[in-house]
Amino acid sequence: MENVPTALWVLAAIAIVIDVVVLIDLVRHEVRHLPKWAWALIIVLGNVPLGPILYFVVGRVPSESATTIGVGAPPPGTGGPAPTVPVHRDAGRPDPTAPAVVATHGLGKSFGDTVALADVDLRVPRGSVYGLIGPNGAGKTTMLSIIAGLRRPTAGRVELSVPRTKLAVLADTPQFDPWLTAHEVVDLARHLTAPQTDRTRVTQVLVDVGLRDAIHRRNGGFSRGMLQRLGLATCLIGDPEVLLLDEPSSALDPAGRREVLDLIGRLAQAKTVVLSTHILGDVQQVCDTVGVIDRGRLRYQGSVTDLLARTASAYLVQVRPPAGGLVAALRARSWVTEIAEQAPGRLRIVVSDASSAERDVPRLVVEHGLQLVAFNPATDLETAFLELTGASA
Repeated sequence: MENVPTALWVLAAIAIVIDVVVLIDLVRHEVRHLPKWAWALIIVLGNVPLGPILYFVVGRVPSESATTIGVGAPPPGTGGPAPTVPVHRDAGRPDPTAPAVVATHGLGKSFGDTVALADVDLRVPRGSVYGLIGPNGAGKTTMLSIIAGLRRPTAGRVELSVPRTKLAVLADTPQFDPWLTAHEVVDLARHLTAPQTDRTRVTQVLVDVGLRDAIHRRNGGFSRGMLQRLGLATCLIGDPEVLLLDEPSSALDPAGRREVLDLIGRLAQAKTVVLSTHILGDVQQVCDTVGVIDRGRLRYQGSVTDLLARTASAYLVQVRPPAGGLVAALRARSWVTEIAEQAPGRLRIVVSDASSAERDVPRLVVEHGLQLVAFNPATDLETAFLELTGASA
């Protein structure tokens, strides 16, 4: 019995030391879900080790600028993140020297016997708009959820050069408590992700995503497209550096899709955007970098311009009819592999040498005394995508 008081004192001393160490850690790190004073109360008043465990598992946010998650991932480097450099868009080509804000190394994910991702090395340059495209079931959503930290990879690892607090995710079909108004939903997101942000910012974000007339309406009556916009607003309120958008325009009508694409284009001036989509026209309009994923494997990664250059070059030529002589002259050229007059004066030409076509077609039009109305590339992302994924079958 004499040892009982001594044992209690030892246990109490250990508990105090643990609380002090954890409180010091609390001061040095960011937290989530609750303010720091609330986590301090949980640590002190919660039974050791329950309070500290709750803090480390639920509340603590790693402070490293570079975050690595994955199977067998090494600890973050001591050199810190690569410095931010300005990125200038140039005819759809990303800056190859820009540091990667998101990178994966040998990333794999399996669900039982089903392989969702296999050995994927993704590289998203800082300041780019990266379009992740592929057919349904290709692994796009799985990829984004692993980057976001919502799923663990089976193999490989993910590296981020920004804190996770500066990364926002928009699910394909966001859902919210239906009794909340749009303003209340975004304000709740502000409270959870950026409580220091002025509350007046909520209204501005809702206006930016096109919900000006629905700010004080309950979201239970929103269409799927409106819910998509509302989800985007909850992402933007925290002013993230990286946006992960899963099919951000799939539920929108043409006008709404145009507005969202314009918004993404504006955001890209200051943020890095990664979006998955099956609408190839959207990628061609807003993305400077593209990754083609098919059956869990990354088939192509690079600029949209380079992807288009991999396919057969085609051009649309419009002249004042008749164009019979021009058609015959073009058909005789060795670099013309296919030619068709789709309508009077409207020609579609497939060529093996784009440089020769761009140099000689206008000259031939002049030699035949015709007026050149239009001369434009006809290769689009859909053609390139089908050729690429077809080759991988």
